[in-house]
Amino acid sequence: MATEQLFVSIIIILVAARILGEVFQRIGQPPLVGELLAGLIIGPSIFGLVLPSTDLHVLSNLAVFFLMFLAGLEMDPREIRRAGGSAIVISIVAFLIPLLSGTGTSLLFGLTTVQSLFMGLLLSITAVPVSAIVLMQFGILNSRLGNTVITAAVVNDIMSLIVLSIILQLAAGGGTGQLKLGDIVVSGINIAVFLGGIFLLDILLRKIAGGVRRKVEPFFKRLQTKEAAFGVLLITAIAISLIAQNIGLHFVIGTFFSGLVIYKGRIGRQNFNKVYGTISAITFGFFAPIFFALIGIEFNVQSLVNAIPLFSALLGVAIVTKIAAGYIGAKIVGFNREVSLAIGFLMNGRGMVELVIASIGFAAGVIDMTLFSIAVAIGLVTTILAPLTSRPLVSSAKSKGSDAVLIKDSSGKEWQSEMT
Repeated sequence: MATEQLFVSIIIILVAARILGEVFQRIGQPPLVGELLAGLIIGPSIFGLVLPSTDLHVLSNLAVFFLMFLAGLEMDPREIRRAGGSAIVISIVAFLIPLLSGTGTSLLFGLTTVQSLFMGLLLSITAVPVSAIVLMQFGILNSRLGNTVITAAVVNDIMSLIVLSIILQLAAGGGTGQLKLGDIVVSGINIAVFLGGIFLLDILLRKIAGGVRRKVEPFFKRLQTKEAAFGVLLITAIAISLIAQNIGLHFVIGTFFSGLVIYKGRIGRQNFNKVYGTISAITFGFFAPIFFALIGIEFNVQSLVNAIPLFSALLGVAIVTKIAAGYIGAKIVGFNREVSLAIGFLMNGRGMVELVIASIGFAAGVIDMTLFSIAVAIGLVTTILAPLTSRPLVSSAKSKGSDAVLIKDSSGKEWQSEMT
């Protein structure tokens, strides 16, 4: 693709994605829904203004890198540890039930074992960004319900990345779907070594956090080049991503965990906020709209029409099992019926993380265009349903003064926020 043609495609994508993203934001839906639809409209399915290409695929991979790095930066490992067992229980239940159900359903429709595992994985995901956006719109992000949902979603996404690594390892031999003990052992060792190294690094940095911060902050201040801190941390993230890629894991695994171990306590709040602001602006201002629009461009309506039975079955399994599993997990840890059901509906939003993983599987040849289109459609439908179905339950819980939706101000006094 000529440079001029690439720039023209980018302009068309950004204009369409920005307009529809803004429209959906104004009607209370995540912007990514509008950006997906923008790609569908300008892509081959409707107007054909932008076609998939190698250059756009490279741009998509860059977008995946920044999206997952930002997702890691947004998470504080200390908050995950503080969440206790409640969120962990909900996350495990809400992950395993859809995973097993989706895998079994896919096998019944004749998919290979690896394809079935991958589709089951896609159904088990809860997207942290979607959950955070919905909870912020409801004004309960810092409530007990909000903290539980976000932490459960974080743990859920970490588990999904680990399972993704295993599936990609199994598919590396040609994607025949034959599970071999040797492949599983190698996958387990690679993942254990990598995650062990990351957690060891996290522990070491935590023990010397004060000393590191005292040395890092003056170092960044002495650097004369503009945005030097951003460059240093970006180099670190790329290096860790390459390590993950070279040991057989996908680079996105390294990208996510490199962001996870770089939180404000490590490099100082001022440095962290500056770097985070830069990465957030680049990601949401440029890469995210392009990425979601490109998924819409690659989406094939005809392939979805030709697989209506499989799509209907997987969509039904995705919605029912995720809501039911979230409800069961919440009830196990002591939430009442209404709040448990709200948690189940909130956990049903898949959004960004499912779309990123689906694009990785499609690029790696694990799934074909039909399965990719099914995955995109499921992500789109469940992302729209999450706020619509949970809003009445959250409103009811607020009107009843439920402790689960009460948040605290800076003085520690509890108050009930109005829903936005």
